[in-house]
Formats: sequence, structure tokens, C-alpha cells
Amino acid sequence: MAFTTTLKRLPLLLFIAFLVLSCGQETKTMNVEGRYSIDLPESFKKSKELNDDASLGYEDPLRELYVIVIDEPKDALESSLEINSLYDTYTNDLKGYSQLIIDGMDSSVSVKEMPPFKDTVINGLKAREVSFEGVSSGYRVYWKLAFIEGKSRYYQIMVWTEAGRRKKQEAKMAAIINSFKDTDKSKSR
Repeated sequence: MAFTTTLKRLPLLLFIAFLVLSCGQETKTMNVEGRYSIDLPESFKKSKELNDDASLGYEDPLRELYVIVIDEPKDALESSLEINSLYDTYTNDLKGYSQLIIDGMDSSVSVKEMPPFKDTVINGLKAREVSFEGVSSGYRVYWKLAFIEGKSRYYQIMVWTEAGRRKKQEAKMAAIINSFKDTDKSKSR
């Protein structure tokens, strides 16, 4: 009798085991050229097609979850502000950097209203975050962006998914961003 009860519960037990295993997905730490590290779910695969300027690009097409990191030396912002006469519009700091990037977003991305930035700290580094929904190439997309000031570089982390998957993916997206660490050993400017 105990065996038949266990047999009847087997599908339920298998379903619970599947849920536990899929929710507790393992991560892998990606170290990028001695500049930074970031933790990604094991299911992510490298992609060179997400952004040509990205120093890191990974995707999980099955879960429709994508991440890129773009990093630039701090003096690149200063040069850009000077060359383009933008000192009256943007400050030479994390606030100016993040605003310049948001203002320069690709015109193919349609966002009704950009929410304000949230100032925060990620692993001891000053950061600014913003999350929003919009349309890109005809698809509704949810983005989570973080702009981080490292010792000698600024970092942009962009994680996105299909808008209908927002609730399911948001915690994972935040975990990716919050795992970021500046490992740059060069002297800060």
C-alpha cells in the first residue's frame, strides 16, 4: 500500500524536483580581460551578435534573456565632452556618463517615458540604475540598465528580455547586475 501511494505521488515529486532545480540555477563567473567579473546563469552562451562595442555578450534564447557589458576608460568621456562641446549639457562624472548614454540610445528603440535613475552602490562602486519597457524592432522589451563607475573605467550593463517575461526574469536580471565586480588593477585617475 505504501508503494502505491508513493507511485501516485511520483509525478508530483518529479514536478517539484524540476521546479527546485530550475529555480536554483547555477551560475558561472565571467572574468573579462582583468577589468571586471560578472556572474551569469550556466545556461548563457556567448554571442558576438548582440553589440559590436560590448566587451561581454551572452544570451539564453530559450528563456529570451540577454546581457551585454560595455566598458570605456574614464578619459574617453572627458574627450567626448570636449570634442563635441558638451560640457554645458553633461558633467564629467557618472551622472553625465549615464545621461549621455541614455540620451544617445538608438532611435530604433521606442520608449514612452524614461523613468528617473536610481542612485545606488554595487559591490562598493557608485552606480545608477534604470529599468523600462519599450519597443525594439517591433518587439515589446523590458530592459534593466546599470551604469557603474570603476577605478579607471565606466561600465554599462544592459540586461533585457521580452516584456511578457519581465516578472519571471526580473530577479535573475537584478542578480546579474548586482554580481558585477571591478577587478581592474590599474591605478585610478
